[in-house]
Amino acid sequence: MHLLGNLRVWVLLANLALPLGARAADSEKETAEEPETEFPSPDGQFAFRTKGDDENVPKTYELIRFKSGKVLARVADSNAEIGPSARFQMAVLWRPDSQAFALTATLWKRSSGVKVYVRDGTNFREIQIPELLAEIPDQEKGGKSFPHIVSLNAQSATRWLKDGSLVLKIQSIQDGEGSMITATRTVTLGFNSKGKAHVQKSTVKYTTEAL
Repeated sequence: MHLLGNLRVWVLLANLALPLGARAADSEKETAEEPETEFPSPDGQFAFRTKGDDENVPKTYELIRFKSGKVLARVADSNAEIGPSARFQMAVLWRPDSQAFALTATLWKRSSGVKVYVRDGTNFREIQIPELLAEIPDQEKGGKSFPHIVSLNAQSATRWLKDGSLVLKIQSIQDGEGSMITATRTVTLGFNSKGKAHVQKSTVKYTTEAL
């Protein structure tokens, strides 16, 4: 089951994410109609912006320098081959020192995944994070059947801690037989001096409610 969830999330990210070192085309010129920026870094140097409309123009998500509007990288773009479900929404959580950010990508009607980047010179590089699952064991189901998967291993970045670690939430939801069961896993990721991520703390909570 968790392989299916991983496929849904990381097919999304494989189709969306491009290397941060890859520069956007220099031929793109700034105009008065440029989209508004969002998620500025705490130090005011960087921000993000969306281009395209998912319908006629492929949607892209760009990392830019805030003051000049210079494009540093196209960090995501929609995949027309997947169809309407390739529409995505992005949320960026900056570390307070502006030296790292966590990118939560939510694919419409599918799931969400998190990618983490750290400052590397004048740009940012991706840090690989461990596989993080929120599985629902049979003993938590109380003998009931929950055949419908509402959400499978959906990830979101929730906050940076003072020591530079990152808190993530991973959630799986299934329903059936008039009730719904949810597994919510909270993980704290730490990063060593070389930027490698590791799980510092992990807790899981299960809840069941009637539909």
